[in-house]
Amino acid sequence: MAKRRFRIEGGRYGGELVLGEVNPAFASYYADKQDELVDAVLEAEDWEPKEDEDNDTLLDPEGLPHPALPGEDFYMWENDGFEHINSAYADGGFTVYEVPADGSDDYDHEKEVYEGEGIHVYGREGGYFGTDDEPEVINEEDEKGNKYVPVLAFHSSEKGGFGAWFVETDGEDFDEFKLGYGVVETNLAEFIDAVFYDKVELDTDYDYMDSTGKSYDAQVGWLNIKWHDSQDNIHENIDEYFEEFDENAEWERENR
Repeated sequence: MAKRRFRIEGGRYGGELVLGEVNPAFASYYADKQDELVDAVLEAEDWEPKEDEDNDTLLDPEGLPHPALPGEDFYMWENDGFEHINSAYADGGFTVYEVPADGSDDYDHEKEVYEGEGIHVYGREGGYFGTDDEPEVINEEDEKGNKYVPVLAFHSSEKGGFGAWFVETDGEDFDEFKLGYGVVETNLAEFIDAVFYDKVELDTDYDYMDSTGKSYDAQVGWLNIKWHDSQDNIHENIDEYFEEFDENAEWERENR
């Protein structure tokens, strides 16, 4: 049978989020001033230290700490040592279009073949961290393997397109029950982390990605590196997640 090609899109709302380490003084200062944090981060872009100032102290003349690590210039979108996400929100569902099999018009919108939910594959706690009680010891690993690092999560909430995923079949219709997705969970939002079809992870195509910013949000706290759930952890255990995916897909086929 002739090949067929399909484009998968996530919802129209999502955005960019970074999670990275900041200096301890910054996290301590803003832990109970989260409502002031967005302005402080944006203003940090224009801050320039004097020659005799140390980046690891409260530097701003108004008494506000600068979020750069010692010896580094700060730009929020590059402060992504733990996570850098640019994706649709996980609860936005999916829309699927059939497009020409020869790739001549991958972004045609004439033939919509599915709109709805995918099948959940996994949830990854990539951006969860504590914000209430500052640990007594930071940046040092204890005997139980805990290591708390002061972090900043910065998020731009946006509306638009956040990439697409393409699937080819050997002539078969698009099967909604083969569409799976992983979620990355953060303090500020949950995002699509990966998309699968028939248990194969699809590459994200960003060629026509375009979005408009709506608002910023930010939070500081302390991330326990021991419990940071990376994508590597997911890949190591993907067979277990697919077993649960098969059960979910079977239930959906019978009940949707």
